[in-house]
Amino acid sequence: MSKTPASQTGRAPTLAGGAEERRTHWFQLGVICAASFVVWSGFGAILPYLPVFLKEQAHASVWLIGVVASAYYVGTFCFSAVLGRLSDRVGRKPVIVVGVCLYAVATLLFITTTHPGWFVLFRLLEGVGTAAVTPAGQALVAELSTERTRSRAYGWLASAQFGGLVAGPVLAWPLYSLGGGQGKWAFYAIFIFGSAISALTAIALLLTVREPEHARRRRLDKVGHPPYRQLVTRPVVAFLVIAATGQFAMGVFEVLWSLWLRHLGASVRFVGLTWIAFSVPMLFSWVGGYLADRYSRWMLLFSGYTISAFAWMSYGVTRNLTLFIVINVIEGFAVAWSYPSKQSFLVAVVPSRWLGSVQGLEQSAMQLSALVGTLIAPILYERISGYVISIAGVISLAGLAYAAPILRREYGRLTTSGATAVSPVHDVRK
Repeated sequence: MSKTPASQTGRAPTLAGGAEERRTHWFQLGVICAASFVVWSGFGAILPYLPVFLKEQAHASVWLIGVVASAYYVGTFCFSAVLGRLSDRVGRKPVIVVGVCLYAVATLLFITTTHPGWFVLFRLLEGVGTAAVTPAGQALVAELSTERTRSRAYGWLASAQFGGLVAGPVLAWPLYSLGGGQGKWAFYAIFIFGSAISALTAIALLLTVREPEHARRRRLDKVGHPPYRQLVTRPVVAFLVIAATGQFAMGVFEVLWSLWLRHLGASVRFVGLTWIAFSVPMLFSWVGGYLADRYSRWMLLFSGYTISAFAWMSYGVTRNLTLFIVINVIEGFAVAWSYPSKQSFLVAVVPSRWLGSVQGLEQSAMQLSALVGTLIAPILYERISGYVISIAGVISLAGLAYAAPILRREYGRLTTSGATAVSPVHDVRK
């Protein structure tokens, strides 16, 4: 069998034993993690309160709140693959910076009206911004790290992101009080905060992020983009199924979580507390990254995602608010050890030259599924109440059941061929 040229795969030259002939850019990764913390702080401050704002200040129906939520996923679905592919051509940095700027502008538009119809457009623009940032950002982290440190890099990134989700709701309550503690300006204070820190982050990224030399050289090697049918191998399809079925639950979550808790008698402050309870354990994603670089990424991925699916099933059937907090914490730890494994595992099955394209496809699959979730959730909620959240958990578990055997075989192949950093002595499958 003939070997694929390095210019086609985009993989860096390797030394004996499969180690890549480059280093991990920890400072650049630190900058990206810091920027992610700031942006996710704004995101975490806004998201728990936006459905409440739309219901209590804009007097939107549950159905219209679902449409507003779905607009975000329309933007990410329509543009993730396109912008991920663009980042393969022009580089990750310009795509990321433009995306963060667009997100900042769209969020600032929240304060210009209380007419719920306009929020459909604003959330659409936020979705386009996210479509620019996420695939390119995930690909950039892969380029700044090596195979032996990749899970740790994604672990630190996840810790920074979910640290922002912890800080966001914590900051949102005093911001809400600063805005008067009631009425639209209480919410506007949160929206202005989210927009401002996103804008500052865009400036910081523009001034500090540098493209790795090996990625720049690879991008200058003008190679025709392969057909997507060549990139979407069976393992990639398995990852797309996991992404789609899991993100369906997130679409349901965005529309119903705050409303469901409020229906059960929870205060606005308690809604924010659930986000903190879920996010604090994910600060330990850096530990999950170290584990994924040492043990079986397959095992860590599927154990964590399975726990998350069962957590979703429980959310729709319990009425005990304390139990919500307990399950939030358990699910947070599950994500902390599974997310870095999933990200680094996906990178291992994709040619580096076209990583942005595949990351964009994954984001498109996620957002299309989330879009379906946001549209279906209000309809089912009126008929079966919170049980729709449990249904989302069942769908996520079905996706895992399909993907597990495919990725188990692929992980075994990668480990045997030395394409992952995992040593057989450290593989818990042995």
